[in-house]
This record gives sequence, C-alpha cells and structure tokens, in this order.
Amino acid sequence: MANSRKSLPLNNSQIAVAVTAFERALEEILARVVLSDGAAIGVACSGGLDSAVLLQLSADFFASHPHLHSHPLHVFHVHHGLSPNADHWLAHVQSQSQQLNLPFDARKVSVTSVDQHGPENAARLARYEALSAMCTTHRVELLLTAHHQDDQAETIMLQALRGAGLPGWSGMAALQRDHALLPATVTLARPLLDCSRKQLEQIASERAIAHIVDESNADARFKRNAIRHEIFPLIEQHFEGFTQALARSSHHFQTAQSLLDELACSDLQQCFDAGELNLKRLALLSVDRIDNLLRFWVYEKIGSYPSQAQLHQLHQQMLYAATDTHPQIMIGQWVLQREHNHLIIRAQAGVNQPPIEAIPLVWQGERHIDIPEWRGQLLFELGEGEGFDRELLLQGPLTLRPRQGGERLKLDERRPSRSLKNLFQESGVSAGRRPWLPLLYAGDQLLYACGLGANCIAGQKSPVVRLHWQAWSADNSGGNSK
Repeated sequence: MANSRKSLPLNNSQIAVAVTAFERALEEILARVVLSDGAAIGVACSGGLDSAVLLQLSADFFASHPHLHSHPLHVFHVHHGLSPNADHWLAHVQSQSQQLNLPFDARKVSVTSVDQHGPENAARLARYEALSAMCTTHRVELLLTAHHQDDQAETIMLQALRGAGLPGWSGMAALQRDHALLPATVTLARPLLDCSRKQLEQIASERAIAHIVDESNADARFKRNAIRHEIFPLIEQHFEGFTQALARSSHHFQTAQSLLDELACSDLQQCFDAGELNLKRLALLSVDRIDNLLRFWVYEKIGSYPSQAQLHQLHQQMLYAATDTHPQIMIGQWVLQREHNHLIIRAQAGVNQPPIEAIPLVWQGERHIDIPEWRGQLLFELGEGEGFDRELLLQGPLTLRPRQGGERLKLDERRPSRSLKNLFQESGVSAGRRPWLPLLYAGDQLLYACGLGANCIAGQKSPVVRLHWQAWSADNSGGNSK
C-alpha cells in the first residue's frame, strides 16, 4: 500500500542538511564520472521510502541543472513477483515517473537459485540482472541507488559478524566503477550514503512523497531485517546516533584499504617477474605485507579474496616448498600453483579461458551477437551522434582479438590517444576482468575496446551504429538477450 506519512516531527534544519548532503554527493559523483555524449542516467526505484525520496531529489536536481539535460534521467523498476502487491508497486512507480515526466522501464524477473544463494542474495542477483538489461537498452552509464547511512551501518555489521577483513568493514563506496553484477560501461553511485533513514522519512513527510511499504522488510528471518529491527534499536538505547559513527568509520576503513592497495601495488612491482609472482622476492617482505600483497594480487586476478585459511596454505605450501615441487591450492574455479620460484594462477582444467587467437565476426544487422568464447555479447544500437558507419560494420572484415600489448585508444576527439593499460587502470577495471574484454577490429583498425568504449578516429556517419559490451553473469553459461 502507498504511504505518505506526515506524523513525524519535522526539523527543517535537519531536512536541509540532508538535501544539501545529497546534492553535494551527486555533484561530486558527476564530477568524477565522464559520461559519453547522450549517455543516460538511471535511478533504481522499488517504490519504497528510500528510493522514492531518491527519485524526487534526483528529479529536482536535474531540473535545476540545465547542463545535464543532454543526459536523460530514466527510472528503472524490478518486479520480483515475490509479493502479492508487486503489481501495485510497479504501477505506483510508473505513476510517480509519469508525474515527474521521466521515462520509465520495468522488468519482471523470476527469483531462482534460492537453495544455492539464499532468498536475499537470489533476489539481489535477479535484480541486478534486470538492471543491467535496462541500462544496456537505454544506454545508461551511471546508475543511482538509494543506499543510505543506515544501510551502510547494517552492511558493516553483517560483514563484522561474518568475520570480514578490512574490505568488508569498508562497507559500500559512494562510487563503484567495477560492480561485478553490472556491465563494465555502467558506474554505480550511492548519493544518499550521508543521509540517515530518519532524515529520509522527514523529507518524505515534508514533501508528501508517496511510497509503498514492503511487508518483507519486517520479516526478521532475514538477517538484515533482524539487525535493523531487533539489534540496532537495542544498541541505539545505549549509543545514540551510532549508525552515523559506523558510517564515519567506514570512510576511515576505505582510506586505510586504499593505502594498503597502494602499498600492494608498490610491492607487486618489486615482486613481479615476467607476468608471474616471484616467490623469492616475496619472501623478503614482512608477513603482513606478504598477506596484503597476496590478497590484492589474487583479487585482481580472479575477483575474490582468499580466506585466512587459504593465505595460511599459501605461506606453508608455496613460500617454503622445495623448488622441485609444484604444490597447488584451489580457490573456486582457479588454481594457484608454484612452478620453480614463481606463483601462477590459472583456470582449472575444463573451465573456459579467454581466447588467445582472433575470432572472425560477421554482422548482418542483428541487435546483438553472442560471443561465448569471451562470455558476453556485442550489442548494436542504431542512433544519432557518435558511433560507426553501418556500412563499415557490414563490409568488415571484423575480428575480435585479445590484447597483445601496446594498443592505444582515442575515446575523445579533444584528448590524445591513450594506452589500453592506462585506460583500464583509470577506469578501475580489475586485472582479472581485462582478459575477458576483447577488441573489435575492422581490418587492422581498432574500432571498439570492450569495457572502455569506441575509438573516435574510426569512420563515422549519421545515422550511426553504437556498440556496447554485455558480460554474462558468472553463473550464466549462455547469452542474455533481454
């Protein structure tokens, strides 16, 4: 049922502080994200209080900043079908979007793999798959979500109770360029992280922002709800305003993690040898620096951190093993193996690896072409502005190639070409993802670098064909043409 509560005592100064915090955060986000010409911005909106306030504040912000009108604001809603009120929620968000004169899109999803991932995570995976599809369809490069200060505190508490390390205690970042469940072209932003739930309730009350109430948010069987409704109220009795303190702590943790990453990069340069980790050089570091470097290196390679037990194994079996032995440690679908004095990471036998040779490609006007060898698909969008001449793509010859080293790309007419290595680093694309991002060539001309964008020195006409790369999710062995 929709709700527009007005019973809360209002504090206009607190409301003004919250709105100012949102606007300052969004301005900083927009200053740090370089959007392509005509690229859109999306707002993920469930219809609940948090996202309803985000939608209203975002609409007000964009209406008061004319220079942003070239980047249309879209509203996205995901219909999980888990509640009997789900159809009503969809209609409510669509109505709100129409009142704000904003384009609206929605996807209905089926929540599967509950036994494998649990109900909360299964719903999250389905939600991000739908959001990814809508971002691709509408050429959205910046997606706003309504995570706020209390959500941050809940996330930190959950991570602490799971025994997480510093990355878990760091919580959610206001800007996340390399979200594992979104396309590489999409940056996730959380402009409400400095606003509390109470402040959002006051904004909704003052501005009469209608919103729905999701009955599942009261179900204490879900861990996050148990923390929100049972644990946090008890803590609040003794530590008033503790969620704000936890949010401040997350900034300190993020700073500390950033410094540790810088240290790991410096140590990695000293220990790197022909693309592999030199164990003799690694052993010269202190134990803590070894662990820090191994966590960083493994995450960059495979996208997940080794556990404390796996780090212990790496110390015992890799650093101190005889040079004529080849011990192995399994981490998910990957194998860490010592070969002489080097530590290498490779995919397990039977697990696909990215191609090492060029693959010919023929485009005949399709909207997308599945590329299973690279676990993704190329999307072709006809439009105006920047893009490629349709005849150039039709005539080819087109090939998808792995990086060889030394390639350069010019993303902006006003800026010089840059090496792919530097562009990937600047974009925050992890080293583990880069081998799965192919390069599209027409003859010997680089047209498009997946995960980065189009080469603007290639031939263009109007109308043009714009290219996008959609990576398949980790548990998806086939294409996703939504």
